[in-house]
Amino acid sequence: MLTDAHPPMAPGPSLEFMQDLWVRQIFCTTGHALLVYDYLLTLEDEVCYIWNRPWTVVKVMFLINRYGNLLVQTFIRLEEAGLLSHNSRVFCQCFTLFTSCSMGLSAESIHIIVLMRTWAIWGTHKRVAHIIMWSYISYILVLMGTAIYGAVTDHFQFMHLDVTHICIATTPSYIWLICCGGFILDTVLFALTMRCLRIYSREFRFLYPSDLIHILARDAIIFFIVSMSTNAISTVSWTVYANSPKCFIAKAFAIPLVSVAGQRLVLNLRGAERRAYATRDLSREVDRQLEAFAAADCPCRDDVDHLESGPK
Repeated sequence: MLTDAHPPMAPGPSLEFMQDLWVRQIFCTTGHALLVYDYLLTLEDEVCYIWNRPWTVVKVMFLINRYGNLLVQTFIRLEEAGLLSHNSRVFCQCFTLFTSCSMGLSAESIHIIVLMRTWAIWGTHKRVAHIIMWSYISYILVLMGTAIYGAVTDHFQFMHLDVTHICIATTPSYIWLICCGGFILDTVLFALTMRCLRIYSREFRFLYPSDLIHILARDAIIFFIVSMSTNAISTVSWTVYANSPKCFIAKAFAIPLVSVAGQRLVLNLRGAERRAYATRDLSREVDRQLEAFAAADCPCRDDVDHLESGPK
């Protein structure tokens, strides 16, 4: 008697796996909603403080970060809805590489923008500024190299793709080391920034209004807390949940958080202009100091003297 022989079926996803996937999708939805909601809240400020300014490198980078994040997070939401993968491992491989590189560039470039601008407006020593800038550029290169290496060497295994139609990849064991550099850099930069603000609040309190200093200090503290929190979230998701759908929380939730905090810092700095200086004068001064990064090194005291002899 002949019978049809069927190959054994692969075991389906467990209940715990599906629960973790549900948690992942909640965090993805929350991150995307936060990004869109904050965009709508600050659109008027963006038009007023960013679009109505001359085109500079900082302005271009801010807009790329702002709209690049929106596009990437929308792309992630479509993939998380199961509309893009079509059970294709090749697509998932490209998706993992693309999101890793874009999220890394997004997070670290917003760090560069807000810290560079905060330091520039106070005329920080250019040698220190160069060290900070190149440290972050090196960090971005390491982050991108790690993401590319992990993608092209097949470290990622996509779990239950035929059932979920979502690219659920495992996380390489070494990926969490990226966050160590983030913890160190954020801590050092925050300490240097607060020290700089304290010096200027004591020595030049008649030149810089206290409201402006308080706004810069407040936003620096908020950004530092958010940045450290996102580093912690990424570390936990890449270690404790390395083989769980929750490992994606670092990309879909932590990155929108730090992006919103960085964008708010830039917009608040622009908004503080009306309380401190004439809008056009401060805009020129900020752009002048940013352009000074390409010039020869000189003490920050020179920049302060220039400000003191500026608009009366």
